[in-house]
Amino acid sequence: MERQSSAGSDEFEAKYSLVPLFYGTVKGTFYALLFALPIALTAAIYVSQFLRPEFRQVVKPVMEIMASLPSVVLGFLAGLWLAPLVDSRIVPLLCAVAVLAPAAIAAGFIWSALPQPWRRQVAPGVEFLWLLPFVVLCGWLAWKSGPAIESFFFTVKDSSSGLPVSDIREWWRQTTGATYDSRNSLVVGFVMGFAVIPIVFTIAEDALSNVPNSLVSGSLALGASRWQTVWSVVIPTAISGIVSGIMIGFGRAIGETMIVVMATGNTAVMEANPFSGMRTLSANIAVELPEAAAGHTHYRALFLGACCLFLLTFVINTLAEILRQRLRERYKVV
Repeated sequence: MERQSSAGSDEFEAKYSLVPLFYGTVKGTFYALLFALPIALTAAIYVSQFLRPEFRQVVKPVMEIMASLPSVVLGFLAGLWLAPLVDSRIVPLLCAVAVLAPAAIAAGFIWSALPQPWRRQVAPGVEFLWLLPFVVLCGWLAWKSGPAIESFFFTVKDSSSGLPVSDIREWWRQTTGATYDSRNSLVVGFVMGFAVIPIVFTIAEDALSNVPNSLVSGSLALGASRWQTVWSVVIPTAISGIVSGIMIGFGRAIGETMIVVMATGNTAVMEANPFSGMRTLSANIAVELPEAAAGHTHYRALFLGACCLFLLTFVINTLAEILRQRLRERYKVV
């Protein structure tokens, strides 16, 4: 199943398969949500339930301003700045990203293990100001250890000179036989995730903040901790709004155009390789529609792709609405 809409010869027979475009759409959406959802949801929980009100009044508008950033600007930055940066420092970046979440969890456990008199000296809702340096330090150490890790684990013989070289890109090509593109799925996932985070965060935070205070106060009065209250009372009560935010973010990712066009090679390939590019339905329409002759097979194939994209989004949103209504009935949410 291939897609090749044009060539340099008149004897060429065009191939208009939509399967690579569907695959690229799902692949790009997966990496975007993989990056966006954990950050957006955990940030929404912390801001709505733990952060002090004066800090919350600053964070919420900043996130809403982030949602207004044009996708063409994000795509421009991804293609000209982020992709070369990731290409030259892929191992330090992966090490830093892999360490940040465990470091944040470890910081929370360290804080909970401190003596109660020490913790009482810090005002509730500003604990992150004391724990943030630890997380940043762990990320910085992971970044600095990236070259040593690359030299230890990813040293191979160069295919041209035969000399040992510490390069994860060459190691990936020789070990897996797959391609490595500087504008790959990881870059797209990071930038598209950056565009999706504000939407999911805003809707989820509103849903969590609208949980009646009587439910929270009742749970705390019965002896539950703040985190137990959030996990057992607040999240189930706000789950329908959280699902709505996730699905709106999904729709934003699945229909994204300019970031995919500018941050990937825009090649219609079907590879699970995270270091390869992709082409999505929306990006394909934006690129090929100006050159398609009206009434031609190519023109009709593009309209078919647009209809499939609309149908895919419609079906997913319908299923999400059904799920939201069932969750609302299950937890008796107004």
